[in-house]
Parts: sequence; structure tokens; C-alpha cells
Amino acid sequence: MPRLRFRSAGSQVTALLAFASWLLLAVSWVMSVYAYPRLPQEVLGWSSLWSGQALWKARSASFFVYPLAQTLFFLVSLVLAKMAFIKASPATVSGESSPGRGDRRVIELKKEVTYLGLIFINLVFIHLQTTLILVSHGLAKGINRFYFAMLLVVLVMLIPYYRIRRRMLAP
Repeated sequence: MPRLRFRSAGSQVTALLAFASWLLLAVSWVMSVYAYPRLPQEVLGWSSLWSGQALWKARSASFFVYPLAQTLFFLVSLVLAKMAFIKASPATVSGESSPGRGDRRVIELKKEVTYLGLIFINLVFIHLQTTLILVSHGLAKGINRFYFAMLLVVLVMLIPYYRIRRRMLAP
């Protein structure tokens, strides 16, 4: 019977989630660059979730505020997560002992949750951006509130997901 390697599988999952989050960021930029020259002369600048009022304006480089904000939010979130959330225990940082199997598994879990969160944050930004593009072309009425709400619910659900998984790793 083949041996299972959970540690390497965890690393592979984390690497795949990291790749997916960076890929979504790249997709957002490709979508923006591709859509910009095809936009009508008057585009939607902002669409409210609560009211039907929309801000229409002339097409300009301000269209790229959404992918810029997404990139900035992504990078700041990633740096803050690595500084505050994904860090080894003090003993492993100081080099007193090698990290135990449990420490590595907790760090992998933290990376997994961080990258999952970044994926859904990217999806929120992509949804807002595609809504602006579709409304500008007259192909949609506004933000899909159900989809937007589900993205936010999944983001919030990552908190109990992390806590449950963390308890499962406890010795």
C-alpha cells in the first residue's frame, strides 16, 4: 500500500491556492486592459448596492482605479497576514529547536486560510469590475447582490473554518 504524505500534500495545496490568488489578480488586470478600449464613451463609474443611482462619466484612465485598488489591497493584506498571522512560534524563529510537525501544520493551515481569503477578496473586486463593464455596455442592470453577498459570507465563514481546522490539529 502506498504511503500517504500529508505534509507535501499540504504544501501542494498551499502552493495551488497561492497560485490561484495571484492568477485572479492577473486575470483582473488582463480583463481591464482588454475591456478598456472596447468601452463606450460614457461608462459607469460606480454602482451602489443599495440604491439604483449610478454615477456615469466619460471613459478615462480612472477606470483602472478598481484593479489598482485590488492590487494594493491584495499586497497589503498579504504582507499583513505574513507579518501578523503566518509566523512561526518564537522558539522556531530564534533557532532553539526545529519546528515540530504540529507547528508546520498550523503554519500551513494559516497559509491556506490566508490564500483562500485572498481568492475571495479578488473575486469580490472582479465582480465589481465586471459589473461596471457590463452595465456600461447595457448588458446588466447592476451588481448581482446574491453573488456579492455569497462572496462576503464565504469570507466570513473562513473564521470558523480556521478555528475548527485548528482544533483538529491540536494534539
